[in-house]
Amino acid sequence: MRIVIIGSGNIAHFFTPRLQENGHEIIQIFSPNPENAKLLAEANNIKHYTDDLGAITQDADAYILAVKDDALKALNEKLRFENKLVIHCAGAVALDIIADISRKTAVIWTLYSIRKNNLPASNHIPLIVEANSDEALQGAEILANAISDRVLTTSFEQRQLLHLNAVLVNNFTNHLLAIAEKLSGEHQLPFDILKPIIEQTFSQIQKVSPSESQTGPAIRKDEVTMQKHLALLREHEAWQQIYKDISTSIQQTIKK
Repeated sequence: MRIVIIGSGNIAHFFTPRLQENGHEIIQIFSPNPENAKLLAEANNIKHYTDDLGAITQDADAYILAVKDDALKALNEKLRFENKLVIHCAGAVALDIIADISRKTAVIWTLYSIRKNNLPASNHIPLIVEANSDEALQGAEILANAISDRVLTTSFEQRQLLHLNAVLVNNFTNHLLAIAEKLSGEHQLPFDILKPIIEQTFSQIQKVSPSESQTGPAIRKDEVTMQKHLALLREHEAWQQIYKDISTSIQQTIKK
């Protein structure tokens, strides 16, 4: 396909070279920041780039909106590509946010935290696809399969649930790690000493269900230890509440 990439951030940097490597042609890069558009284009030997929405070519098969979630509404008001395939990349945003741009719309959402300065080398990064028609779905799946060999087609409801799960396992987990890092620093302890057990936690889910491998004072109903932990968190009321809520959730989940 002949493709225009609208955006120059993390997803644009991830999708652009992979699409090119698998036979697709990126004919133009758009970014409101001209320097970013130029850098992404030159890094991938793309001749045409612009910072003018009005200069985006109409001569493409697909337009990938690799922009922040809150930019999609504005693009929907300004862009018109008739019956061309238009794809947004936001995990929790419905398809109808770009309904005015084209009659043929889809989503390709990367179920992974992409950073343009540390792009994944793996071909197994999960991509979630949704579309408003069979024709749009076919096109979106072609592009998704050029980027990754792990593509899942879902409904919007399923995509929302996957986005929630991603927040739980990635964003929330990272926040707990950040709390542990700060507590370690407050008490002059090296955070690195925790890395082996952190690695064990994530490596064991390759073999054992997280429900089956749950350990700790909450599952043992060890109230004495839990009260000691809460006392250690007395200067951090918000973290105390997190400890209480997660402990209660562990106990209630085990009952089920």
